[in-house]
Amino acid sequence: MRIYIPARIGDLAEPSVSPRVVHAVTHGLIQAIDVDEPEVLEAVAMNAAADDSLRLLEEDVRAAKSAIYRRCVIVAEVADTLVAEAAGDVLPTALIVHHAVPWDRVESIHVDDRDAEQDVAEAAHGDEAAFERAADGELMWYDVLERNDLYTALAR
Repeated sequence: MRIYIPARIGDLAEPSVSPRVVHAVTHGLIQAIDVDEPEVLEAVAMNAAADDSLRLLEEDVRAAKSAIYRRCVIVAEVADTLVAEAAGDVLPTALIVHHAVPWDRVESIHVDDRDAEQDVAEAAHGDEAAFERAADGELMWYDVLERNDLYTALAR
């Protein structure tokens, strides 16, 4: 199963991606939007993960942690047995990964470019209009092999 993992830039430096709520093309999503085009369904899951990445940055701001103001989504392939339905009032894309995802299961990393930093920072500080502007932005694609260089470049 392909999963879209909301992340912080700091997650790129970790030995694996820790368990968390992720997003995917689920049966519930297919029923909810009644679309049979895989690209559209994948875009919905990716956008849900990007929004959750921004919410992670909002948590950092509330906790007075330092933050790199770029949304980050990690795309991985995992066995269906590693994910479970998320409980509560969640999006139809939401699942939970209960085990760490090793980097060798990751296919790509998607990160905002520098031009999005202002909107992402303002959104992380509660500006709803900035949240919408950030959500309209495209994430840049990186191969998983670029992970360390990407982290080094952004964590300065």
